[in-house]
Amino acid sequence: MKKNQTIDELMNEFFDYMRSIHRCEGTLKRYRRNWKRVNAFMQYRGIRFYDGNVGRSYLKHELGNFDYHQLDRQKRDLVNIIEALTEFQESGRVFKGARKHKPKEFHGPWAVDIKAFIEYKKQVIGLSRKTIASYLFYLYPFCCYLNSNKISKKNIKPSGVLAYVERLNPDLAASKHVALNIIKNFFVFLFDQQILHIDFSRIIPRNNYKHQPKLPSTFTDEEIESLLKTIDRGNPRGKRDYSILLLATRLGLRASDICELTFDNILWDRNVIILNQVKTKRKQELPLLPEVGNAIVDYLKHGRPVTGDNHCFIHVYGPYERMHSHDIGNMVRKYMTQAKINYSNRKHGSHCLRHSLASALLKEKVPLPVISEVLGHSSMESTMDYLRIDIAALKKCALEVPPLHTFFYEQKGGKRNG
Repeated sequence: MKKNQTIDELMNEFFDYMRSIHRCEGTLKRYRRNWKRVNAFMQYRGIRFYDGNVGRSYLKHELGNFDYHQLDRQKRDLVNIIEALTEFQESGRVFKGARKHKPKEFHGPWAVDIKAFIEYKKQVIGLSRKTIASYLFYLYPFCCYLNSNKISKKNIKPSGVLAYVERLNPDLAASKHVALNIIKNFFVFLFDQQILHIDFSRIIPRNNYKHQPKLPSTFTDEEIESLLKTIDRGNPRGKRDYSILLLATRLGLRASDICELTFDNILWDRNVIILNQVKTKRKQELPLLPEVGNAIVDYLKHGRPVTGDNHCFIHVYGPYERMHSHDIGNMVRKYMTQAKINYSNRKHGSHCLRHSLASALLKEKVPLPVISEVLGHSSMESTMDYLRIDIAALKKCALEVPPLHTFFYEQKGGKRNG
């Protein structure tokens, strides 16, 4: 945390940060308008330097002892802006959405069973935090429906369950598909634990939704090199960012794995990186390329702050903590903008660098199993998706269209008579 900052000094740093993550000038204008009121409050009270206590005092002056979730939109916006300023001063960044939604609280006769189900998924199945959040998201409206219709474990009937299924929006095919699977799993749990003596999972209908993955966004070798050349390696931030982007572009590491990388993962005597992937939980071993290794050494010697944290990549400003995936995503977008790379109609976060590496390997005719190992995929099916971006190879698979008989063009609706 930086001490003895006037609000003007802090605002200037904050705006530089916000522009680096591509916040529009309209958003900054809204922040500036509210912070002028804070500045006036500080001048009236004779306060020179800003800190979190000043922000909280100002909010109490304006709103009294407030309940955030009972405030109207304008007042919630004020709280968000003041807390963003404090958060930036203390951590050097702003986390999104910390206060946007009121935490979902389960009530009624089903609450205990839903909590037991979630705990079972955490402990036995080992689902990720993100998946658990999805379970809570879809089970909450189902719990509210059961409570509002006074459906208990004693009087639950198939008709009541199916009535809820009918309420699911058919236009949101993916959401409906996920909701049905989660509710089905919940009923399987209730039956297996003998909480219910009828297996209601059997009545949950199947739907024919099939996820059609979008074509992965990729960037050319020239664009990747332009991205890397944009980085100013003459300062600690540049040394760190260059090392991170080399790990993403040369080795295809996910942002989550880069953030979790520790000194123990780099075996300098063997020139390899060995880690357990955050997403797949699978062990992965990658060569420590000279270009990547030299960049990391340069950062560790001349850019990394002194801290007891064992993670390789640390925030430039204190408190010196490990980085997070969204930090790397913001970094990629910043350098793409600086490099003037046209990324319209293409995703341009950190994951597109993995896609770009896969595309480059396909062009070099690297076998698919090797690409799968490089990217750390848990199955070959995940790697198969990248075949769709190998346009040159797909063209070789195209079949000639056979000529049609002239009768086709002469018939009604054809070219000649249509």
